Amino acid sequence: MVFEEIDSENSYRLLAPRPTIIVTTINSKGEVNAAPFSFTMPVSMNPPLVAFASVTTHHTYRNITEKEEFVVNIPTEAILEKLWITGEKFPYGVNEIEEAGLTQISSKEVSPPKIQECVAHLECRVEWIQEAGDHDVIVGKVVHADIKENIMKNGLLDVGKVKPVLHLGGVDFVVGDHLKKVR
Repeated sequence: MVFEEIDSENSYRLLAPRPTIIVTTINSKGEVNAAPFSFTMPVSMNPPLVAFASVTTHHTYRNITEKEEFVVNIPTEAILEKLWITGEKFPYGVNEIEEAGLTQISSKEVSPPKIQECVAHLECRVEWIQEAGDHDVIVGKVVHADIKENIMKNGLLDVGKVKPVLHLGGVDFVVGDHLKKVR
């Protein structure tokens, strides 16, 4: 077997496809921001912690350092085009949820809104932020979680119904529902 070398700066591309989320935040004026991220993962079950990486110049990062709250919204294939709109470069203070034609709904425990069209939401308070190269890792404690009815199967996300969005790179995404069990 022959292996091809890849430069280390692009090695993150080998960890694809990655789950894609939309993070919603608000700033100190109450202005809403939404942006997609695929550098994301759960990091602890007890306490429930989730992490994502952001560059410090993003409006999301600025809002999180101001308010120390955010919501992880789990999108599906049905809103992939609208998800992409939330990632466009809008001026600070512009509500990307509205720009994308999505619907914001109130959260239960944090100030930033949730996105109604997403199938699940993790409301978070910042646990810590740590510099990690050209990104900072933001870890939030999940203080409330909800999921639309009938999209869990045997305690797991029913990917056939949900059709989660996985980011491959650039404008390329994978939307799959093929499940293979290893045992």
